[in-house]
Formats: sequence, C-alpha cells, structure tokens
Amino acid sequence: MPLLHVQPFKALYIAAELIHILFLWMPLWIITSIPKTKRPRPSWSAGRTVLVYALRRYFILNSSVGGVSKSPSFLAIEGGKGVNGVWVSPGLDLIQGLIKKQCDDAGIGPVKLPGYWYTRKGEAFEANEASKADKVLYTLHGGGFVAFSAHPSDSLAPIAHGILKESRELKSVFAIEYRLSKWDMKSSTSNPFPTALVDAITGYNYLVNEVGYTPSNVIIEGDSAGANLALALMRYLLETNIPSLPPPGGLILVCPWSDLSLSHVKPGSSALPTRNADVLTPTNDGPGTSYYSVRSYVGPTNLAAASTDPYISPASLDMPNPGFKKFPQTLMIAGEAELQLDMMRTLRDRMAEDMGDRLDYYEVPDAVHDFLCLDWFEPERTSTLRKMAEWIKL
Repeated sequence: MPLLHVQPFKALYIAAELIHILFLWMPLWIITSIPKTKRPRPSWSAGRTVLVYALRRYFILNSSVGGVSKSPSFLAIEGGKGVNGVWVSPGLDLIQGLIKKQCDDAGIGPVKLPGYWYTRKGEAFEANEASKADKVLYTLHGGGFVAFSAHPSDSLAPIAHGILKESRELKSVFAIEYRLSKWDMKSSTSNPFPTALVDAITGYNYLVNEVGYTPSNVIIEGDSAGANLALALMRYLLETNIPSLPPPGGLILVCPWSDLSLSHVKPGSSALPTRNADVLTPTNDGPGTSYYSVRSYVGPTNLAAASTDPYISPASLDMPNPGFKKFPQTLMIAGEAELQLDMMRTLRDRMAEDMGDRLDYYEVPDAVHDFLCLDWFEPERTSTLRKMAEWIKL
C-alpha cells in the first residue's frame, strides 16, 4: 500500500496540502482568473474558474492519499437523515458464461450488499412491490472503481437527486453499494474486475425479481466509471440471456469512462490538451485516469484487458467495435471540456453505427467531467437534468 495511504503520513500530507491550497494556490488562482484571457474557457466566470482549479487539486489530493474521507462500504448500511437502506441478497445462479470463469479465476463471487433508495424531498419511502406502470432509475456511481459510494450523502449523489427532482416520471432511484477495487502493491488486488459487475447484477436482480419492477420500466444510469459499469451490465444481460433477468428498457451514460487503456492518449487529443480546462488532471497513464484506479480494477497482471476486453474498454481503439446492436434506447451526456471527450466520441460513433436513432448524444459546451454532481455548475447542470427528465418521459 502506498505510504501516503497509511496514518499518520496521510493526515500530515492532507494538512500540509490544505495549508498550501489556502495560503498559496487560492490567492494565485483568484489573481490569474480575473482577466478573461487567462481563464481556461472564456465563457467561464472567475468564480467558476477558481472552483474548477480547487476541485482539480482536491482530486489530486484524494488520489494521492487513497481518499480524504472514509466512504461507506459494502459491509454495513450507513444511516443518516432520510436514508432508506436495505440489504440485497446475492443471486448465486445469475453469474454465467465467460464472466463466471473470470470470477472463478479471480476467486470472487456474489455477496450480500447494501442498497439505498432515493426519494423526493418530503415524500415517504415505501418498500412495497412495484406496479407494472412504475419506472425506476437504477444508478451506479462513479469514482474510478476505487472511490465514492451509493449512499445518498455521497459527493456524487447529487446526480441521482437531481434526476429525481426534475423527472416526474420517476417515483424513486435505487443505488447498489458495489465493492470497490483496491491494489496493494506489496501483495494483491482486492475486488478486481468483474467484482463490480457481479454486484451490479445483484442490484438489478433485486429490482426485477424481489421488488417486482417490469424490466422495460428500469433505466440504468451511471456516471464516469459507473457508466462503464452500466455498459458492462447491459452487455452481460444481452449476451447471457438469462430468462429471469430480461434487459432493461433504457440506459443513461453520464460522462462515461469507456477506455481504460492508453489508446486515446496521443498528442493533440483531448487527453493531452494544450491548456487543461477539466477538473481531472492529464497524465501519460490515461486521460484524467489514475494509474492506481486502472491497476486496481483490472489487476496489475492483467493490464492487456484494459485494451482488449469490451466489458472494460468498449471504446478502446486497440480493438474493433464490440457491437451495440441489441442495446436499448440510450442517452449519452458528455462535457466538451473533458479530458475523456475523445473516448466518449469514439463510444458515441460505435454505438450510433449499430443503434442509429436509438442513441441520443448531448455534448455540453465548456462542461467538465461529471459536472452534474456540481451544484455550482449552472445553468448547464439544471438544463441537462431537465433534458434527461424529458428523455425519461419518452
């Protein structure tokens, strides 16, 4: 495990970095953001520019220390005001085919997991069986497969809260607390691929076969790594064809991290911009990705999978189009200022080739990665959420 992930080194590093941000970086960001010509995007205000810089620095810090704060885990249901947590039983017979073999090779299998129901503010939670007319959003959170949580208080939860607020078609949103991957450089990887996919299957089975939602009324939504997982879940349901798990009726991909390889990292690409405007930081290990995240998810001895496995990198340029002909209606959202924009456009082109008008693509000018979870990124955030609500109506 990296030294900065261990106390007391972690706490000391965080304290030192916060002092640097407050007394060195923040004044510098404010001064340099005053002239419009010095801002990464002319359309941005000085305030937005400073906030983007601060968030970028936070992500660097968060990655360096393995998480600034402790996130809820799959080992317990975390409480809180208005939190509606449930235990979800594993579907032991639902893991089949190639994914079953990969599970056996990795020594993993389904486990009991926490799940969280999101409801509108002021509305009572009811865990009754769903009617045939009810629509539900099944959300899978981002975080590079190594961070963040399904909990309604999580930093990425405003995406699900925002969709629920804007859409009158949805009564509720469900999130599964899938197991996060972890790479210990001295020993091995915990919860590598396909652990998160197995857990996503568990959550979908709960909605369809325990709560009783009609599969066509389920919409799977994911952001960043969660969108990658949503794509993998959809591919699994379509390719495995399990009678008790028909595929859902729709898919929403928010800023999908769709290529874990280096195939889109090249001079002149969005991954290596002349001037970075994203909240993520460009590296030679990937467009705003983390060396630690990729190796945690695919395993340090299985890096070739990041280029060749359609369940991991459906937009990789190192393999042909993995095929999306059977995918349902899909809405993809991307920010035009993202480091990962090129891979998202590759994914868009591949899906459009197979799906035609079943794919709706919405690219938001000057928007950063996962801008939907940033309540200060307005008016783009609200207008995009309303677009999503209109799409859900269809």
